[in-house]
Amino acid sequence: MKTLKILIITGIVLSAFSSCKETELKPIEKDGTAPGTLSNPTVESLAGAAKITYNLPGDPDILYVQASYKNQSGQNVEFKSSYYSNFIVVEGFADSAAHNVEMYVVDKSGNRSALTTVSVTPKAPPYLTAYKSLAVVSDFGGASFSFKNLNKAELAVVVSTPDSTGKMRVARTFYTARDSANFSLRGYASESRVFNIFVRDKWGNSSEVLSKELTPIYEVQLDKKKFREMFLPGDAVCNFWDGAMPFAWDGKAVPDQRGAGLHTGNASTGVPKYITFDLGVQAQLSRFSQQTIQDERHWYNDVSLRRYEVWGISQYNTNGSFDGWTKLATVTNVKPSGLPTGIFTEDDRVAGRIGDEVNIPVDMPKVRYIRIRCLQNWSGNTNMCISEMTFWGNDK
Repeated sequence: MKTLKILIITGIVLSAFSSCKETELKPIEKDGTAPGTLSNPTVESLAGAAKITYNLPGDPDILYVQASYKNQSGQNVEFKSSYYSNFIVVEGFADSAAHNVEMYVVDKSGNRSALTTVSVTPKAPPYLTAYKSLAVVSDFGGASFSFKNLNKAELAVVVSTPDSTGKMRVARTFYTARDSANFSLRGYASESRVFNIFVRDKWGNSSEVLSKELTPIYEVQLDKKKFREMFLPGDAVCNFWDGAMPFAWDGKAVPDQRGAGLHTGNASTGVPKYITFDLGVQAQLSRFSQQTIQDERHWYNDVSLRRYEVWGISQYNTNGSFDGWTKLATVTNVKPSGLPTGIFTEDDRVAGRIGDEVNIPVDMPKVRYIRIRCLQNWSGNTNMCISEMTFWGNDK
C-alpha cells in the first residue's frame, strides 16, 4: 500500500510539472487583434546609436516595443523595450549615415502592430573615433599604443606583426571600456618591423587597418647578479622572518619559507617605509615586475605591497634624502575579483603568481640606484615583503 501511495503521488507531481510546461508554452492571453502603432517618434542621435522616443497606443495588453535595422553584413539587429518605457536605444551602427529602423508594438498575445519606420542618423561610432585617436610609437622591445575612448565603449584593439616565418600574426588583442588607454607590445629585437592595428567593437564593426613600420628600442633584462643591497639613513631593515634583500633578486618567486624574499617586519611606524639597492649598471629602465611571496596567505593580504612607488637616481645622496631622486612609477596592486581577503578565484591566483608588471615611461632618465617606497600594504600599514623583482631597460 505504501508503494502504491508513492506511485500515485509521483504521478500527480509529474502531471503537475507537465501541465506547467504546457502552460508556459502558450500566451496567457490570445485575442488575435493587433495593437495600434507608435506615434510621434523623435530621434536623439548618439555615438553609433540612436535614442527613439515615442507615444504608445492605448491598448491595455501591450508587452514591448521592437526595433530593428540591418547592419553592414545584411544581418538583422534587434532591440526590445518594455511597455513601461516610452523610448528605445538602438546601438551598433557602423557609421554616421542615415539608417531606417523598423518598429513594431507587440502585445501579450504575440500580435504585432503595423510597421512604423523611423530614419536615424547616428553620430560617429566609438570604434571609429578611437581609431582616429590612435598613437603608435617605438617602445622598449616593441611599440606602445594609446587612444581615447570618450564614450567608454567596449572596444578591442588588435595588433598584428610578423612572426618568425615573416607571416603576419595577431600578437595581442587589448580590451577596454575606459575613456582612454595605453598598452605595449614587447619582446622584439631592435630591428625595423611592421605593426598592423585596427579597432573592433562588440557589434563586430571594425576599422580599417593602420600600418606602422617602427624600430623597437633596444631592451634587455638587467643582470641580477650585479644587484647589490644598500642601507642609507632612513631605510627600513628588511631581514625579518628569515628574509634578506638579496633573496628578492635570486631568480625565485616562492611560497613562505626561509629565504623567500625580503621582509621589513610587522611593527607599524605610520610613515612610508622604503628600501634602497644598486642595479650595478646605469640604464634607462623600460619596465619592472614585482612578485610577493607566492601563497594565499600573502596574495592580496598581510604585508604584501598594495600601493607603492618606484624611485631612481644615477648618483645617490649619502644622507639618505630623496633630493635628486625621480619617481619612475606609482603602482597599485589589484585583486581581479575584488573578493574579501582569503577568498580567491583562479584569476586571482594567476594574477598573484604573475605579480605587478609595470611600464616605465620612455622619457624617464637613466638610473642606477632604486628605491621601493611602500605607501600601504594589504594590512593597512607600510611594511613590505617582496619575493622577486626584475628590471628591463637599455643598459648601453
